[in-house]
Amino acid sequence: MKLFQIFSLIILSILLHSCASGVKSRNLLFRSNEFAIYTVNRDKINLKSESSVPKTLAHPLEISEDKILDLLGNIKFREESSYGDVNQYIFEEKEIKEFAMDLADGLQKLKSDQILLVISKYNPVKSVVSHYSRTGFYIWSSDTSIEILFGELQKEITYDEQGNYYDWSNIPDIPFEHFPTSTYVLQGQGFSFKKVSGFRNKHWLVFDKADLTKLKFEKRKKTTVPEVINSVDADLKPEKRISRDEEDGIINGD
Repeated sequence: MKLFQIFSLIILSILLHSCASGVKSRNLLFRSNEFAIYTVNRDKINLKSESSVPKTLAHPLEISEDKILDLLGNIKFREESSYGDVNQYIFEEKEIKEFAMDLADGLQKLKSDQILLVISKYNPVKSVVSHYSRTGFYIWSSDTSIEILFGELQKEITYDEQGNYYDWSNIPDIPFEHFPTSTYVLQGQGFSFKKVSGFRNKHWLVFDKADLTKLKFEKRKKTTVPEVINSVDADLKPEKRISRDEEDGIINGD
């Protein structure tokens, strides 16, 4: 009976690992409460067009943590909805610094027939009333470029998912084909969009290696997060709280 239980746990562990992503096969390199990094074999990627990604890649790749911040730190995306369009950065500076060291090490460990899969979940507020958001992307190197293919972009995940690794690392497959979407990367300096089937894929970014030295992370202006305002609301003097609530059109009974 005990042997059967052990065998069942082993099978369950294998199933959880293999089902944790739309990717057919991935091997875990690094993992924390905020991110996970995997290697994925090139021949396990589901590609309709085999020419989209070279079969032999320019790996390993040596890159510094600072250059990873330069590479990822200025990328913005747009989310369109019936309520209006929102433009925002894909990553917070602190978020990138959480995984930059391990990403740099992972790129130096890659074989010529592998790419990296990175999944990051981040919550700049980290309060009990705020949600984590998740971003997933592939990254690899060719002879002339570093390429990044995004899947989800700051996709909000539920409370039930955010605490369990097997839940928050369970991401949909990242498509290499061009497809219409209401959430996409905005054109920025330092990269171009990969053309797939004659269309620019606004999730697939190509950075020319010859221009990497020109990439510099741009410091951002500090913004006040709504959850932070709400969390310190009780510390405000009554008259200030009432004044602010009146401006917001809220009647408060304090």
